[in-house]
Amino acid sequence: MEKQGMGQRRRIYRSGLLGILFLLAFLPALWAEEGEAATGTILDEVIPAEETPSPPELRLETSPASPVVNNPWTVSVLVNHPRSSEVNVKPPRFPSSLILERVRTEVRSIQGERWTRVEFLFTPQRAGTITLEPFEVTVFGRQAESDKITVRFREETSTVRRYEPRFRWASPVPSIPAGERGELFLELTNWDPSKNPPRGFLWGKAPRNAILEEGEAAVTGEGSFRYPVFLIPLEGTEAVLESFSFQSGGFNLDVPGIKAAILPAQTADDPVLAEQQNESPADEIYQNDNRDIPFPTAASAIPAEAVFPLFRAEYRRITATVKSLWENNRRVQAMAEIRRNERDSLSGPFLAPLRREMEEALGLGFTGNERWQPLKISFVSWIILVLLILTVLSILFVFRPHERIRRRKSPVEKASEKNVTSGRRGGFKTIIVLVVAIGFTVILVEEGMGNFLIGRLNTSRNSAVLESTPAYKIPDIKGAVNIRFDEGQPVTVTDFHLDWCYAETADGRFGWVPRKAVIIY
Repeated sequence: MEKQGMGQRRRIYRSGLLGILFLLAFLPALWAEEGEAATGTILDEVIPAEETPSPPELRLETSPASPVVNNPWTVSVLVNHPRSSEVNVKPPRFPSSLILERVRTEVRSIQGERWTRVEFLFTPQRAGTITLEPFEVTVFGRQAESDKITVRFREETSTVRRYEPRFRWASPVPSIPAGERGELFLELTNWDPSKNPPRGFLWGKAPRNAILEEGEAAVTGEGSFRYPVFLIPLEGTEAVLESFSFQSGGFNLDVPGIKAAILPAQTADDPVLAEQQNESPADEIYQNDNRDIPFPTAASAIPAEAVFPLFRAEYRRITATVKSLWENNRRVQAMAEIRRNERDSLSGPFLAPLRREMEEALGLGFTGNERWQPLKISFVSWIILVLLILTVLSILFVFRPHERIRRRKSPVEKASEKNVTSGRRGGFKTIIVLVVAIGFTVILVEEGMGNFLIGRLNTSRNSAVLESTPAYKIPDIKGAVNIRFDEGQPVTVTDFHLDWCYAETADGRFGWVPRKAVIIY
């Protein structure tokens, strides 16, 4: 009995142990099913299907709108979320023509809200059209995608260059002997090549004791020019060119000042001239030509009988005066007299052949003719006068009086013949003649006064005839001789310095001559 009881208890223990093992094997699975059921019930109750979280709000910006190759271009992704650390932006694959320079994240306020901005900076390498795939944005499991970007990159245009032209002296300023011609170089850099370089800006800027000449600008590069400047010092120890400013091509330009040391004047190479200069006093620096040259009587000279009758008497008087001066060994005064009358006299054109014969007798070469201005009135004004006279004659011919049958007229008829312009018959013709006469008088007065005022104002240019004299490079008898002028040489005097005049011929010869050798007409 005891053995049966023990066997029964063992079977009960064995069945209980198997039940416990069975519960241990299947209990986790039951717990998982119950948990899933419980969780699903809670989620179904708390978050309904129609209230699933919406994707984040995105905006996409590009700058500039028309990008250029080799210039910065940015793509900005803006996300409506205030904390940038919680925003994840996944960019697409960029084409090889775009070089990504940097990525920058920041927070920006837009309409009172804080947005996260992720900026991608690129440098495009090639022109053309490209398409960027969408950017993917994730915020706390919420995802969104931007739109595709299609953009066209243009070729790089020429960059607008800012020009700041400047002048500078290209080399050290040399020491220049008095009367010699020194050459300097002034450079202009950073000038706009599309504009013409400035010219003539040195006119009127010469030092008081020197002559300044500006040469033609030579191109030394793009926007670079070199001006040769010729400086001829006259006296003193230094020639000073003050700095100055001017405007050209829309630029304000400054020319720096310089100082050139003046060396003592070099003596002339001609030993005979040097001996004459040492022996002759300052008031006898030229010599009169005492040759006996007969007055020309060539056939080319116009005889008095061939001159217009109204000018014949004046022509004879002028030729007689010129011949008297010539035969009294005052040939230079004779040349001045005939040239003055060739310019101012009514018989001026008839004097030109005789004047040329006189110059040939003196051995002069190229000389110019005088510009004819009879009674100091230009030739154009004389043409206007002739036209006015012809107009008056035509008007008088048109309104000539006609013969009428004389009869006794009543006082009313006589009054009707009187016009409003005059109380006499033919008053209209009288008024026309008076108007023309007044106009002619105005022309004469205006022309005469204009020439007078111009002559008074323009005193720096005078027509003159020279005695036989050397012309110096500087106004000093110790300077070098530049040229020799023959007796009777016509020149234009343009400057005065103490007892000296700067004379220049029509063929380009020039130099300083003493005033005593100059006869202005």
